Amino acid sequence: MDMIRYETSLSGVDWKQAAEVFQRAPLGTREPGKLARAFANSYACVVAWDDDRLIGLARALCDGEYQAAIYDVVLLPEYQGKGIGKKMMEGLCEQLPVQNIILYAVPGRESFYRKCGFRPMLTAMAVLSPGMADPNAGYLGEGGPSKAPT
Repeated sequence: MDMIRYETSLSGVDWKQAAEVFQRAPLGTREPGKLARAFANSYACVVAWDDDRLIGLARALCDGEYQAAIYDVVLLPEYQGKGIGKKMMEGLCEQLPVQNIILYAVPGRESFYRKCGFRPMLTAMAVLSPGMADPNAGYLGEGGPSKAPT
């Protein structure tokens, strides 16, 4: 493993490769064009490279004053457990000018975010996509799935 570099610029990201990183992580299937738009529309991003190889990405939304939300923290499996994800999280949080930051944790990965200083919330609630709202997906606590208001 060569020197890992972390960038806040999205220039040079091949979004097909980025979608492959998501699939291998595994964080599911992502359409490259939608992925590119989601990252381009985010407040802050971190891209991790091993030489010229794309190995990880992370992004956050923020209102610039009060609240931020972190989404899509992804790292290739062979790079996990080496402190790279933590550095990505630090780089992302440094770009956020707010104290309140929330995130989705993939079920089973909560301990990683605890190591980054995040704690479970008692009052967080969500209207979720059908895949995430499935009681077996591991995202919902008691109360079960909800439907979007009509």
